[in-house]
Amino acid sequence: MSDKREFIESPFDQGADEQIAYVVTVPTSWGTSTPSSITCKLYSDPDGTNTDVSATSLSGTASATGQVITTQLVKSLTAGVKYRLEVKFTSSEGNILEAYAIIRGQR
Repeated sequence: MSDKREFIESPFDQGADEQIAYVVTVPTSWGTSTPSSITCKLYSDPDGTNTDVSATSLSGTASATGQVITTQLVKSLTAGVKYRLEVKFTSSEGNILEAYAIIRGQR
């Protein structure tokens, strides 16, 4: 993990036909109760064009139970393309924070 904001398990590999909801546990140093106002964004080619593909590649609703956030389903990825999934939320202290994961599209 090169950045403390990056999911510990990142990067992930995901097949083009798979639909996956990712899970991140919010460190207690970021907040002491269930995160709220969770939003997700997905960008293709984060090192280049950084194109927002959320409308076509995210489905459903993100949620939280305790310190654990479950993202929207990530779907319809293209093999060979790198993606950045950003998860923004409000902590119990009222701070707006954002974590992210890198996802590599696979066949």
